[in-house]
Amino acid sequence: MHGLNPAQFDAVTAEENLLCCACPGSGKTRVLINKVQHVLARHPDASIILTTFSRDATNEMRERLGRALSPGLMQKLSVGTFHALALRQLKAIGAAGHILNTIETNHIILRALEETGVMLSLDEAELAISTCKIDPDYAEKNPPAARLTRIYQRELAARGACDFVDIIARANTMMAAGQLELMPASHVFCDEFQDIDRLQFEWLRHHIAGEREVCVVGDADQCIYGFRRSLGYRGMMDYVAMTGARIITLGANYRSTSRILEHASRLIAHNLDRVKMEMTAVRGDGHAPELVKVARQDGQADHIIEALAVLCRDNPVPKPLADRQPFRFGVNKGQAAVLARTNRQLLTIERKFIESRVPYLRTGRSLWDDQILPQVFVSLLQSLHARNGVGIEVALRWARVPDSLIRALAERVGGNLWALLDPQLPAPAGIPGGPVVESLVEQGRGWARKLGKDYPDSSAQGVIYGVAAWMINVLKDTCGEDADAGDDRQRRPRDLKDLWMVDVVKDTLDVFRGNLPQRIALARQDESQNIPRVILSTFHAAKGLEWENVFLVDLVAGSVPKSGPEASDEEIEEERRVFYVAMTRARDRLYLYTYHKKNGAPSEFLAEAGFVMQQPQQQPSNACHA
Repeated sequence: MHGLNPAQFDAVTAEENLLCCACPGSGKTRVLINKVQHVLARHPDASIILTTFSRDATNEMRERLGRALSPGLMQKLSVGTFHALALRQLKAIGAAGHILNTIETNHIILRALEETGVMLSLDEAELAISTCKIDPDYAEKNPPAARLTRIYQRELAARGACDFVDIIARANTMMAAGQLELMPASHVFCDEFQDIDRLQFEWLRHHIAGEREVCVVGDADQCIYGFRRSLGYRGMMDYVAMTGARIITLGANYRSTSRILEHASRLIAHNLDRVKMEMTAVRGDGHAPELVKVARQDGQADHIIEALAVLCRDNPVPKPLADRQPFRFGVNKGQAAVLARTNRQLLTIERKFIESRVPYLRTGRSLWDDQILPQVFVSLLQSLHARNGVGIEVALRWARVPDSLIRALAERVGGNLWALLDPQLPAPAGIPGGPVVESLVEQGRGWARKLGKDYPDSSAQGVIYGVAAWMINVLKDTCGEDADAGDDRQRRPRDLKDLWMVDVVKDTLDVFRGNLPQRIALARQDESQNIPRVILSTFHAAKGLEWENVFLVDLVAGSVPKSGPEASDEEIEEERRVFYVAMTRARDRLYLYTYHKKNGAPSEFLAEAGFVMQQPQQQPSNACHA
């Protein structure tokens, strides 16, 4: 516990129920790790649940604890997201079912949208469905969303599947009925508690009843998922009332300099629903944030590129790929990020970066979670391993087989497309759908034969290569032919630009050993997010991250806050928290951009944060100013 400040030391050593209100950059992960060590040192028979809100946070926590604890002590910990821990409970009694991945969920949502005629985008529909399941009042007040949710749940039930929301709901129902045992623990720790929703709060309530000691860490000022029904300040106070927890504030900020933190503190002080705390910057004064007003929206990108050229001028420039122009400059890991309220606002920046040869990466653009082709690849592999039809449906939809035909195929084989590939059943004859369907069935039956019980590494490898070959044939429009015959350019290929991605997925999975799910899990864990690029991100996606230099764009009315004139006080408070989170991602320098907008004005939050408008600029100044 060397180096803990007094508030951190209090949080680590206190043996009572606690609510730790932790400001951005307050070292809360270090506090939780030290608290785990302290508990295990004082109580050798202790067992601890440590829950976090994202897979990345879980992996980081598990890695850091693994360096601090012996293997024997690590066995006393249950570390995971709420969903992962609830799933572990259900799997223990065989009540989990098939868990949908993103692409499978999207497939079923699209089918529900087609059936109901509800006019929502895929993202809007996903949010509406999860909100209906988390918040019954919302479902009652929104009949179209409720109808969509019923059809979606019917489709899940037909496949014996569930999504992440269902996992926790099912665990809660079974725990309440005494059909599911609680996870064993003497202590329960929870990170990012402000983001908890009603179902997660109920899961936690089951596990903190009795004599268990509880410590939750959160910050109401960083609650930015109200649209997903996170409980925020209200949930934190409900927890205090339920457990009698003592409140400790962790106000020492080890990330941002004081001149950045001063403006962020002035902004968030306008919110009422919060635990007030005095924040101090451990790193000292630093540079004042620079407020930049440009004449036009696209002028933001020009100014950012010139500022980056100065900040990155001493960095090594990466060697370009063959037939590519070199980047204008190199970027160090964690050096810079451009943040916007929405993804759409990043498009202009991205286009300018491409034109100016600026190395960049969209944060969250995981090969496995954000690209359709790898998700299809993985979904088909998972279906082959688990012997279910969901991944087969997904693969056929990706291959542009009409949904009406996919439904007809499913009805023909009793509702589960796995029957088409099942080597224990007779090979189907006269399958409609043409070469794409015929080739998947013919090759898929061969893959399924290889994947018997406890199949060897060589079988998994062969199936990975087989799936890759089928997907390449789909992309080349050569299903049913020799993939190497003829000239691709004469075939009207579908998407040759995606061929490289098939090879990346195949080669990545081929590196590892084990069955298909094991290889997929290892590939996900191995993916590095610390790529030396300028990061482009939304305010929301940047939560939990930090960079030396942060550029905030489109700070104009209607964008920040992203709400109309009739917005409620509660909605404005959440928008203020979103902007506060964006500001506090910066370690050393913070640039804020606004511009002249017809029938608009600079964001009201700029004035609340204490910024004074300057004359429009076209080039960055060497000095930063507020």
